[in-house]
Amino acid sequence: MTRLEFLSGGAAHGLVRALAAQANVEAAGHFGAVGAMRERFLAGEPCDIVILTHAQLMQLCAEERAEPRMCADLGAVATCVAVRAQDDQPSVRDADGLRAALLAADAIYFPDPAKATAGIHFAKVLEQLGIAAEVEERLRVFPNGSTAMAQMARAGGHPVGCTQATEILATAGVKLVAPLPRGLDLSTVYTAAVSRAARDPVAAGRFFELLADDAAAPRRAKAGFEGVRLRPAMNRDARGVVDLVAAGLAQLRIGRSREQLDRDLGDLERIFVAPGGTFDVAVAPDGRIVGCAGVEVLDASACRLRAMYVDAAYRRQGLARRLLERVTAFARSRRFERMELETASSMRAAQSLYAAAGFRETAEPACTAGCDLSFARDLRSAT
Repeated sequence: MTRLEFLSGGAAHGLVRALAAQANVEAAGHFGAVGAMRERFLAGEPCDIVILTHAQLMQLCAEERAEPRMCADLGAVATCVAVRAQDDQPSVRDADGLRAALLAADAIYFPDPAKATAGIHFAKVLEQLGIAAEVEERLRVFPNGSTAMAQMARAGGHPVGCTQATEILATAGVKLVAPLPRGLDLSTVYTAAVSRAARDPVAAGRFFELLADDAAAPRRAKAGFEGVRLRPAMNRDARGVVDLVAAGLAQLRIGRSREQLDRDLGDLERIFVAPGGTFDVAVAPDGRIVGCAGVEVLDASACRLRAMYVDAAYRRQGLARRLLERVTAFARSRRFERMELETASSMRAAQSLYAAAGFRETAEPACTAGCDLSFARDLRSAT
């Protein structure tokens, strides 16, 4: 049996455990609060696969600690309310219902409010509800959500818990009531990557592909992962990418033939990956490509952002920002000093995104059809 070392947020424990049993892999290592797992990783603990939040993983990729081309989202996880399996489900559809449910509980179970994503958020929710002091003596805090749920399952009385959906669904004896109500809710994207220091990179790569495979979507959904996820593109994605870009160009009334797009994007691995760049896609739950972005190598110190598009139905959800963070992390991991891009003056939302990410307009003439503005970012600086 292959043994792989994981340093992972507790949110992914159930999914990893199920896939490891299927693949005859021993999933060793640690699963817990993401802050603690990140600290273990940075301290040099043995690790083949690391699973943390999207933001944390992008930083590790940029620092050359995790491999960007072996890095993919598992999905978003909602922070939810839970009760024991035998208990009635309280109504937590709004803040008043949640407040009443928490005040009625004789114990409240949740993960570490210092290092666990759900715990940090839930502590803030108690403050927002104005009941933090009132329920303080009833709080039952544990290192991670899985432990909190396991303890709640064995508790007496009338307990209520709060942690991430994946940890609730993976724990016997508890059931998921509902996500935190709107305005108090939190959805966290979790991302997996192969560590650059993996002791068995081949075996780690095989298991990573199992985690990230589109075919595993039903298993990820059953475990509690949802929403659009980002992953490295493959040539089989080319048709979906061309369809997406063609639709985007048509909306902008930029004329570019299908033949031209096929030449530019029809062989993603040869055009982008083989010369040292990358191409990433955003995949909807139904398998459609709804976002994309590529990095083209210009020379040893510079690269260009190309073909960054998001389906109109998926805009204003932070997807473009996540794509930009991902390709930027890749560029930094390959030690490019400068990233260039071209866009159209009519695309004001895109310009705002680029400006917020540290890109500045340059005097260079745009060469891409339909574009009239050029931007660049110094990747050596933090912003």
